[in-house]
Amino acid sequence: MNDRHDCGSTTTRQKWITAITHFLCLCIIFILPEVMMSRSIPVGGESWRMYIKSLIFVAAFYINYYILIDRCIGKRHWVISLIAWNIVVIAVSMTIVYFTIFSGNPAHNRPIRPGEPENAEFIRRVTFMLRDIVMVALTVALSVAMKLSDYWSKLRSQQQEMQSAQQKEELQSLKNQLNPHFLFNTLNSIYALIAINQGKAQKAVHELSRLLRYVLYKDTPTVALSEELAFIDSYVKLMKLRMSDANPVNVTLDAGDYGDYPIAPLLFISPVENAFKHGNTGHAGDSIDISIIAREGRVSCVVSNHFITCDRPQDSGIGNTNLRRRLELIYGDRAEITTETTGDIHTLRLTIKI
Repeated sequence: MNDRHDCGSTTTRQKWITAITHFLCLCIIFILPEVMMSRSIPVGGESWRMYIKSLIFVAAFYINYYILIDRCIGKRHWVISLIAWNIVVIAVSMTIVYFTIFSGNPAHNRPIRPGEPENAEFIRRVTFMLRDIVMVALTVALSVAMKLSDYWSKLRSQQQEMQSAQQKEELQSLKNQLNPHFLFNTLNSIYALIAINQGKAQKAVHELSRLLRYVLYKDTPTVALSEELAFIDSYVKLMKLRMSDANPVNVTLDAGDYGDYPIAPLLFISPVENAFKHGNTGHAGDSIDISIIAREGRVSCVVSNHFITCDRPQDSGIGNTNLRRRLELIYGDRAEITTETTGDIHTLRLTIKI
């Protein structure tokens, strides 16, 4: 509802801006000079003739803006068609101007003065007509320029709306992929835990139900950073149930002053999942280190784990591919993700400027 209200307000504001722009342009470029001229030259007490000519300029502008350009644009050879129509508009305008300004106007029917050529009146009329033809042509050009500018602005706006809709659809698709991927990996962990300790398995199922409520029912574009970190904390506790004390899991989660900052949900789960999935938990002393800290206008996520040397580092797969694409769509240049392998330690670093 608010989106529709904002859209309607924006449209109304744009219409007012367009109307005011038209009025100012027409007044400054066309109407004002004619009014000033009607005050400065003798017109036989019939200044209304100049005002009619100004109205002709205005009519030529709006005939193009609201009728001719819409009628011609998009058709084959629309430029030629628009020029042809405007030749007709200029011809009709000049006919009206001629009979309005010259017919019965004493200021333009005075006797030839001594020393003037016999065709002085003709030359004067031709000069006025040529000037008016140029003015009407400028009116038409201004109308075309403003209309095409509006048209291309609307076209860009429509393209942006289409891109935005496509991005939202793609983001939803990526999230739909992430949910079953997360569930699949978690169920595998619980399945392995059942054979080891049924009591822990029951506790794990309870923890999983809490996680699923967050994943499935937190269907919003953003969540508070503190909520996302609480979700990661719950997931880590669930994964630790199947690990022995010989493999320490070091976790630092600190939202600092940015606990309420809105962030896209489920951004950090993929690297954390991969750390538990690929970590060398069979070797005593090999740790998993998870750090997500918000400081100085950025969120920094660093996840590292030991891996079996014959196993490839976890740079690929649906989780990380999904994550990279989501970061690109949501944050663009404000997000950066890198991976590094040193010996048997794989490290992922994710930074988001907030």
